[in-house]
Parts: sequence; structure tokens; C-alpha cells
Amino acid sequence: MSELRADTITASDGTSPVTLTKQSAAKAWANWNGNASPATLRDSFNISSLDDNGTGSYDLNFSTSMNSANYSWGNGGTNDGHSAGHHIYEISTLTSYIGVVGLAVSGGNTGYDSGNCFGTIHGDLA
Repeated sequence: MSELRADTITASDGTSPVTLTKQSAAKAWANWNGNASPATLRDSFNISSLDDNGTGSYDLNFSTSMNSANYSWGNGGTNDGHSAGHHIYEISTLTSYIGVVGLAVSGGNTGYDSGNCFGTIHGDLA
């Protein structure tokens, strides 16, 4: 049995990242605190900054733009220990950022700032 170990894999030109062609990997993801004023990123991949647009409304700005606005927002949610169903929904998809909103479902779908927000993006980078 063979084993492959590597710290970095680059394309044959030695400088470009390897392109995944038969696999899918998240092209961006974020974990942020919506309760902070303003909201703050805890950790992320391919997210350059987070805009806090008001209660429950955020823009996640991409470090590297998406190829088109037809990408997929998945696994958006919150986990802040409350029993009221809180969810993160995408409201606008642009190549340079995604606009999302946090809603308290049991509160009549009103905007909600959760302490633990997260989501992933799948699609092609520009």
C-alpha cells in the first residue's frame, strides 16, 4: 500500500493552485458573530470582509470572485443555543459577494443577530 504526504500541492507551473476537476470543494465559507457590534468574522476561507447591514443582514465579500452569480449557498445556519428556529438565508448572489439574512423563524421571520452564524459556498471561481 502506498501513502502520499504533502504540505502543499501546486500545478505543474509551480505557482498556481491545483484545480479540482472531478471533485467539489467549498470555494468559500464563513463563521461569524452576528451579536458583535458590528458583526465580526471568527474564521473564513475566501472571505475578505463582512459587512453588517443591520439586524440579521450581512454581506460576505469574496477575496477571489466567483465565475458567475449562479453559485450555491449551502449549510447556512446558526447555533446559539436558542430553541426558536434561526436560519441564515441568501438574499442576493453577486460574483463579488453574497448577501445573507438571519431570521428568527418562530418570531414571525424577523431579522435576528445570532452569535454563531455560518455558511458555505460552492461554485466556480473566476
